[in-house]
Parts: sequence; C-alpha cells; structure tokens
Amino acid sequence: MKEPATKRIGYIDALRGMAMILVVYFHISAYGFCSYVMGYNDIIERFRMPLFFFISGWLFKYIDRPTKEIIKQKFMVQIVPTAFFLLLYLCIFDYLSFDSFGSDKKGYWFTYVLFEYFVIFLGLKALLNRHNTKRGELYMMLAMLFLSISALYYSKYYTRYAEELGIWKTILGLFSFVKFKHIIFFWFGTFVKKHFDSFIQLTNRPIIISSLLVLFVALNAYPIVFSVNGLEYIAFLLVGLSGVVVFFTLFRYLYTLVHLPSFLIHQTSSIIKFVGRRTLDIYLIHYFFLPYHIEYISDSLNLQENPFLCMLISLPLALGVTAISLFVSYLIRLSPFLGKHLLGAKNE
Repeated sequence: MKEPATKRIGYIDALRGMAMILVVYFHISAYGFCSYVMGYNDIIERFRMPLFFFISGWLFKYIDRPTKEIIKQKFMVQIVPTAFFLLLYLCIFDYLSFDSFGSDKKGYWFTYVLFEYFVIFLGLKALLNRHNTKRGELYMMLAMLFLSISALYYSKYYTRYAEELGIWKTILGLFSFVKFKHIIFFWFGTFVKKHFDSFIQLTNRPIIISSLLVLFVALNAYPIVFSVNGLEYIAFLLVGLSGVVVFFTLFRYLYTLVHLPSFLIHQTSSIIKFVGRRTLDIYLIHYFFLPYHIEYISDSLNLQENPFLCMLISLPLALGVTAISLFVSYLIRLSPFLGKHLLGAKNE
C-alpha cells in the first residue's frame, strides 16, 4: 500500500492541520491565560508534539539525496525563516536579550530543534551504514532512545544542578536540549514510513487500535504515573506512541476508507487540510497575534476549575488567530521572493 510520491496525502495534511490548530490552542492558554494545563491542555500536550515530530519523520525524504543538499535545503526552510521571525518578534515585544535564545526561544524552538533532528538522524545514518539493515535500525533506535531519555531527565533536574553544570547549561540551552525528548517520535515516523505496509497491516486490526486507545485513555486518567521516579519516561513514551498511532490511524481511516458526503464536513475537511499545508507559516506568524495576558477572563469565569468552558472560549480564539496568520501568510506569499525566504514557500 505505497503512498503516491508526487501528490499530497489528504490525511497527512489533515493531521498536520489539526495538530497546528492545537498548537495555537495551547498557546492561547500558555500566553493568554498564563497556564499550561487549562482546557485539557495537559492531555493534548502528551500527544500533540509527538504527533508533529512523527509526521515530520514520516515525511522526511532522505534516500537517494546527497546529505549536504538535504541539510542546505532544511537550513533554508527551517532556520532562516525562524531566525527572521524570532528576531522580529523579540524586537517588537522588547524581549531582545541573551536569555531569549535559551531552550524555549520565546516559542520558536520547534523548527530549530527539528533541523537538529534532521542533522542528527543523517549523521547517525552515515555512521551506521556499515552495519546490516536490521542491526543498523536497532542501533539507531537505541541512540534515539538514549537522547530522548537523557533530555527528559535533564529537563527534570537541570535547574537543581545549574551551578554544577556551569557553561554547559548555557550551551545545552542554546541547542534546546530539553526538547530532544521528542526525537524518539521523529525516528518512529521514519521507521513507520520505511515499513509502512507492515504498519498498515497491524493497525488495520481492531484489537491493536482498541488496545492502544485503552492504553492512551488509561495513562491520561492516572496522570500521577508521569511524575513517579522510574516510570515517567515509560509513561511519556507509551502515551506518546499510543496517541500517535491512534490519531494517525483514525485520520487515515476517515480519509481513505470512509465516504464523507456532507457538504459541511467536506468544507471543514478542506480547511483543515489547507491549514496542514501552511503549518510553517502559521507557526512563524501566530505569535504576533496571540491575545497576551488575558488572565482576568480566566479569573472572572473561574476557567481554572472549568476546563470545558475554557475550551469553548479558547478554541474560537485559536481559530481566529489561525485565520489571521493565514491572511498574513497570503500577503507575504504574494511576493515569490518573500514567500521563499520568509516562509520556505515552494511550488506545490
């Protein structure tokens, strides 16, 4: 069941679109209501970033291409636009300081870290080429697990040992090492794409998807497992993998096996897929239009204690910010030069 190489894949665009809307939704809470867990964001966070990195790995075309060419192309698409919008954001909001280039980079860490994932993956591929396929894949998985586990525990303890780390804390911050915990999902995306027929056969079995859905729900129902020493990484990995596979399979099923006759559903689907084709644009632009510091709404409506009401308020705001970002993206793309260098635009 090979995917077409030259055509866009509907369910992949839709998945990216859904994930991007959830990113903006999360930032409404984080930057607007100044809370990272309101409106079910603690649950969403456990599969949203794993899903984004999984899709990035799944879409990564690295076979039969020179490594230097890939890195140059990724640098121009990932790093150059991110650097421009980050500096513009820091200047406009008066955040220009060395601390702004730490792990979070005022939110602009994703594309930066994704570029690092590309480089690490290609470097490991070059090192492991001398091994047979199965052994090379095993070593690659172990290397990714090591980086992922190290980053998760570093993110948990680095503030406690800041003085002992010294200059290394700054260096690891510049490289956003705390975000490397997601690299395992990027690798998983490349692995699934390589063995896609086997993946489809497995996930076409109702018992497999049902079991993963139960696992995902159970882990989210008992969030204490994410803070138990010795179990936190296992829980992080299982909830991420189960969430990724369940949502990937759900969208694949809806877009390839189920006929959606409703006009409203069709239009909504088309919009979500368009959002999925503009994820980089929205990611780079939306920070400028977030409703910052609206805690008074949260306090007056007691949204901390009412996650459903918080969702009803935050989701329209997220859709509005997404729409504004798309409009600005459209204006930038009117210039082919700006579209290429600021948004990594290419002929579709």
